[in-house]
Formats: sequence, C-alpha cells, structure tokens
Amino acid sequence: MKKYFTLACMAALFSLCAVSFSSCTDRDTEEAMVLSGQWQGNWGMYYEMEDPWGNYVAFDSYDTDIVFYPDYDYATHGYGYQVDWYREGPYERLSYKFHWSITNGVIHMTYPGYPEYNCDIRDYRLNNDRFRGYFSNGTQPFELYKIADYYNWSYYYSWDYHYWAYDGWSWDVYYYAKERPEMDTRTAVVEQNDTTDKKVPRIVKIGNRFAEK
Repeated sequence: MKKYFTLACMAALFSLCAVSFSSCTDRDTEEAMVLSGQWQGNWGMYYEMEDPWGNYVAFDSYDTDIVFYPDYDYATHGYGYQVDWYREGPYERLSYKFHWSITNGVIHMTYPGYPEYNCDIRDYRLNNDRFRGYFSNGTQPFELYKIADYYNWSYYYSWDYHYWAYDGWSWDVYYYAKERPEMDTRTAVVEQNDTTDKKVPRIVKIGNRFAEK
C-alpha cells in the first residue's frame, strides 16, 4: 500500500512541475508577442567624447526608437534595431543591432560587437501601450510607448554606424539635430573610431544611465 501511495505522490509532483513549466512558457510567449513591435521613449542612452582640449564631454539621448522582431510567429526570441537620437553634440543619432529573448519572465538583450551593452530586464511592466521597467544593475526606470505593431525601417539604411553632422571641429555652438526622419545632406557616415577623417569626433564611451548603478 505504501508503494502505491509513493508512486501516486510522484505522479502528482511531476504533473505539478509540468503545469508550472507550461505556465512559465505560456507567459514568456505572451510577453514576447506584446514586446514585438516598435517602441519609442527614454532608454537612458548617452555617449561621451573627448574635445580638442582633452576634456571629456557627455551628451544624453533625448529619445530612442527601438524595434523587436520575433524570429518566427510565437517565438520567445528574435532580433532588433535601436536608434538613439541626440539634440546636442556632433552626432545626430547612433544605431545598433541586437538580439533578444525572454526566459522565465526575464528579457535578455545582447549587442553583437558591443558586449558592454548587454543587459537583462527583470522588473518590468508590459502591455500593448507601455513598456516600463528596470535594468538589472539600474535604479532608475526606463519608459517606452508602443507606436506600431508593424515595421518600416527602410530609411535607416545602415546599422552599427554613427551619423555625424559637423562641417568641421567647432565647439562654440553645439549641433542641434533636425526633426526626424529628414537627413542633413552634409551628414557623413563613418564607423566608430574611424581614423581616415581626422575631423570626425571620436566617441570614447557609449552607455546607458538607467543600467548603471
């Protein structure tokens, strides 16, 4: 009798574990479906550069456009694009590719070529209109608003590039970016730390204030 009771308990335990695992999987799928799309808001990005006199100057992004694509329907992982916009400083926008996944309610983001930007988002609230939460190491929340469930990013013709709009090296007046999506015809496209044009300001650091302690 004791043997049968033990087997029954084991069966019930396995059943409970299966239900719990299924619940986590279903939740991850649902959240991935809501996350997929185009968002806009304050992501906390900034870049730092060295001016001609050896001083380090930081510029904060005023807005971020970010899009999450699933690898296939109902996938809990995928890829995406991020564009950070700046009103001041020599760079109008910085853009990156990334990969994302959701596992047991945690959003993981990895940036190929920029491992220092990899992050986890654990404490967040997500619905069809708003995405608000905290990065693992941060104490200040980010807040994004969904602007589309469909995507048309064709006017961003290059990724992992930095776009600058300076005729020369002048720090008397900071550059103020035009309204999106118009592009200044003077805008040059260069890779970070490109040394072929000495007039291109060199970025020494890109970070996320919301992900830093």
